[in-house]
Amino acid sequence: MSTDSLPGSVRVSPLQLSDRHPKVALYLEAYTPLVEEWFQALRDSDALTELRRTASGRDLVDNLQRLDQLFRDLVDGMFAHPTPVLERAVAVVAVHREAVVWEDQLVPRPGAGAEELAASLRHKFKRNISLALLEALICLESALTYAREALGLSGEELADTLRGSTSMLASLSVLHDQQEMARMRQLTGDPTEIQHPKFTVADIVRGAFRIGPDKFRAVGPEGQRRIRFGSVPPHGVELASPTMKCPAHRLTNDEGQPLNNEFWALLVDIYRMSGRLG
Repeated sequence: MSTDSLPGSVRVSPLQLSDRHPKVALYLEAYTPLVEEWFQALRDSDALTELRRTASGRDLVDNLQRLDQLFRDLVDGMFAHPTPVLERAVAVVAVHREAVVWEDQLVPRPGAGAEELAASLRHKFKRNISLALLEALICLESALTYAREALGLSGEELADTLRGSTSMLASLSVLHDQQEMARMRQLTGDPTEIQHPKFTVADIVRGAFRIGPDKFRAVGPEGQRRIRFGSVPPHGVELASPTMKCPAHRLTNDEGQPLNNEFWALLVDIYRMSGRLG
């Protein structure tokens, strides 16, 4: 982002945010509008069309690595030019900088101007997109094994079952960040924190984290089965801030479905095109 694309000193009137917790303001006025723009950029992406066209000639890890890079490139494209959504997001981050979770990220200096704040926000967004991909792949890889071994599914029935099993992402998307981390540890039985770039899509496909079959439930009649997690709410987690839904679950498409469902369907398609659902 050029230095003249945003003002060097960003301020938002305190009256505009006075009735909102800083985390609520960040989610509703910064993160959610950016996520909405990102999904639209994904739908419009020629690179995604090309990835789909060539996916059948590549293995799964290669396709997922290309997808991860595409996701991150879309973020770069969003931040390359000033837009009202981006300018507003940077302004809100400027006001609530101390409430942003910058851990293991590109932390802006105190008093940072708009360009530095935008760079940090871009880094955070790219990291969060890649992390969301890793967590979704853990769910998908594990559900795939469960569907094959416990339910005996294959081919189109397997693909249809996985495509409809969106409740796994939904159940994680309504948790507080701290609860989500605890829930993933409970599901995988692994205390290791799932972080990007410490772990990659290749690590997940090759078994870095797995959710055991005892954590899944199959629901619905034969031919319309769906896979979900057993209901085990996270416990023992003290929350220091409000719980906010993941923006990709809060936002909906023209059919009224969460945008997370589009994200999940894309991953299932990549698996199918890579020959993993035969």
